[in-house]
Amino acid sequence: HQMEKALPSKNFIGAPGADGNCSCNICPYMALNTLEKLYTCLRDLEPRIEIEEGLRLQAKRSLDRMLELASGTIGHGDLGKI
Repeated sequence: HQMEKALPSKNFIGAPGADGNCSCNICPYMALNTLEKLYTCLRDLEPRIEIEEGLRLQAKRSLDRMLELASGTIGHGDLGKI
């Protein structure tokens, strides 16, 4: 992968592809989420993530692009059928 080649000292966690191999139910990070934590987060709007506006806009561009690419996979693989 190009990012791993460019930054070999970093630990990259790959996102599941649209090939249907997503196993969120066995992901150790997903296991950290609970209904109680979700409820508290939505109720209190905490924890808040506050970042500089320039960084927010850069992240938004990346997320918008990701969603644009993912829109072509709706009904296939990980995203399920809508």
